[in-house]
Amino acid sequence: MKNNLSLLLCLFVFSAFAQTKTINKDWTAYSQSIDVSMYEEAEFKVSAYLRKTVDGTKGKSALWVRVDKKDKTYGFFRNDAYDKSKVVTKDWKKFEISGKVDKGASNLYFGAFCQGNGDYYYDNFEVKLKMKNGKWKTLDISNHSFEKAHSEDTWDEGIRKSNIVRAKNFTIQYSKDAPFKGKYSLQLTGKNIIGNSKNGKFVDVNNVKLYYETYGEGTPLLFLHGNGQSMSAFINQVELFSKHYKVILVDCRGRGNSSFDYSTELTYTLEANDINLFLDKIGIKKAHVVGWSDGGIIGLIMAMKFPEKVDKLVAIGANINPQGLKDLDNMFSTIKELEKTNKNNSNDLFISLYKLMAYYPKLDYDDLKVIKSKTLIMAGDHDEIKNIHTIKMYEAIKDAQLAILPNETHYFPEENPEFFNQLLMKFLKK
Repeated sequence: MKNNLSLLLCLFVFSAFAQTKTINKDWTAYSQSIDVSMYEEAEFKVSAYLRKTVDGTKGKSALWVRVDKKDKTYGFFRNDAYDKSKVVTKDWKKFEISGKVDKGASNLYFGAFCQGNGDYYYDNFEVKLKMKNGKWKTLDISNHSFEKAHSEDTWDEGIRKSNIVRAKNFTIQYSKDAPFKGKYSLQLTGKNIIGNSKNGKFVDVNNVKLYYETYGEGTPLLFLHGNGQSMSAFINQVELFSKHYKVILVDCRGRGNSSFDYSTELTYTLEANDINLFLDKIGIKKAHVVGWSDGGIIGLIMAMKFPEKVDKLVAIGANINPQGLKDLDNMFSTIKELEKTNKNNSNDLFISLYKLMAYYPKLDYDDLKVIKSKTLIMAGDHDEIKNIHTIKMYEAIKDAQLAILPNETHYFPEENPEFFNQLLMKFLKK
């Protein structure tokens, strides 16, 4: 059996290098970069005009900016998709992200981000840097208003952090549909994305409304998403697993369609309590629990606090304390920047989500010894979680299984769903 698994691993690893992946995703990005290595500590402004065809909070559209460093780490990062003060409407409006180029910077990545069903439009991108003389300099951007053909610019899909991944659920084109300026604008279109089903429902738990959807029949299989995700993160799992299980998807508080309680500190224990009450409300006595990232942490806490609810447990890219994170310092820098720019409480949700990761959970390896559920600990060898941390988690849980996947990142379930689904199904069915 080990030889067969090793062969399977090799086949998928080498195939990952052979071609660009095209998968289902609930979001996409379109970006390019500028060399800013000679502008360390300079202030910058990235702006563009945005509009969308869907109303209100349905479908998220935003600018995003990231500073990459020469040592292959990341500095400044901002995605305005969850900034409640920056709501994209059906009318063109200018949006801007400002910040400072980090020391040791190499490139400034920037572009468009969208999530969910709908048509999203972007036009007239601009990047400015503040020079030492106090004056702002506008940098040259390739095809900043999309008037040239795609073949003539350096824009491309994705965020350029891992293997190139194309989103099946999105189309990208330079559109003549009412551009802000000139003859064209960028149009990103999302279709057939879960998370806004007509069969979706809400339940009240712990002063919030949790949104959920179910698919299929049989043994309950609960999927729990990560920090900045929603249930749509499992878009590549629903079709397959709903043929064998009753798949339950839920948006954790403050994410997706679920509400948020700003008066209560966000912790993983609070979220585990949410999910325990949620299962009670929908009549589920026991379920297999598959948690990705923060969802994995919630799953581990559930297995510790509510063992009667957890049948088999899978934790993917999870940690049990902040020291398990590879880039904790950058987390604190981001919190500081969000607090500094928190006008009219617009960053409150972002701050809560980052503080959740920076300060929680507060578990020790020995705490995991009480887990009785059959457990699989998974991670990519290029995960955001330290490999040694993942291994020690596995060693602390009696009879647990461990899978650290070669050439995979924290986003393994999304970037290589066929392989992930095979491993998950094998564990659940065994």
